Amino acid sequence: MRNALALLLLVTLAGCSILPSGRPRPVSHHVLTIPAPAASATPAGRTGPVLLVRDTETPGVFQSVRLVYSRTPGALNYYQYARWSETPARSFNALLRQHLNAAGLYGAAVPVGAGVAADYQLNTRLQSFFHDAAEVPGKARLTLEAELVSRRDARLVARQVFQVEAPVPSHDATGAAEGLGRAAGRAIEQLGEWLARVQPVDAR
Repeated sequence: MRNALALLLLVTLAGCSILPSGRPRPVSHHVLTIPAPAASATPAGRTGPVLLVRDTETPGVFQSVRLVYSRTPGALNYYQYARWSETPARSFNALLRQHLNAAGLYGAAVPVGAGVAADYQLNTRLQSFFHDAAEVPGKARLTLEAELVSRRDARLVARQVFQVEAPVPSHDATGAAEGLGRAAGRAIEQLGEWLARVQPVDAR
């Protein structure tokens, strides 16, 4: 009887995600990090059109700071003990602006509220951002929609959808975070190359 009660207690503690010491299982926090880009040859103090980079939008499940994974098509789940340091859309947007400013296609790439008159506007929507864990170790998958708009006449210059995948080093949240960083880096590079192709002549 005593052994049965002890076993029941251990099962209960496991179900409550409590470590044997009585402390809750720790939650890991991950910073969205992309691979370092190649050094830019663009000189400092450049001039040119200003790009307003609006906040990146994202659907409900990806608005959370919790990392998302999928084991079956059409079903998304959260990693229980893993969090992003901030929402993926916010981190992605900051990294995107850093990349565009380093690339030198524009005089500046600025966020909403910067108080700068912009010539063009970039709208982005992070449609999916998750660890496809159906196989081991799985893949990081990202889908991004982008629109370039002329602020002078509210004209849509171009629209593009990017679908990116990247390997993950391990079948867990840590591997997922690293793989998603790789996918984000690839998407940002592809977006920059796309902007260089579709940008009107006055912004080159």
